[in-house]
Amino acid sequence: MSEVVIDCGEMLTIAGVGDLYAQLLTYLAEGKTVSFDCSKIERIDTASLQILLAYAKEAQTRSAPLNWYKPSDTFIENAALLGLASTLNIQQDNQSLFQWSTKQ
Repeated sequence: MSEVVIDCGEMLTIAGVGDLYAQLLTYLAEGKTVSFDCSKIERIDTASLQILLAYAKEAQTRSAPLNWYKPSDTFIENAALLGLASTLNIQQDNQSLFQWSTKQ
């Protein structure tokens, strides 16, 4: 299984994620592991988090791995504010590589 790293950059907003979900589903269908590099995120909107949540749920349904690479404090705080941190398997004290657990 090959890995695709998505560099989320400094800002992840609806303007930048228009085609992202479709591309993520393509990677999933191809059996690729998706890793999100969230280390530089300084701004993220609700729509972007919803896209990531939708993909995370689809990956979980297919028992596919999903990794978060060094999520920034901004990413973690915004996910927590929306109540998505636990659903996305992101914890406040974790600043390294997160791996999506398909075993619940």
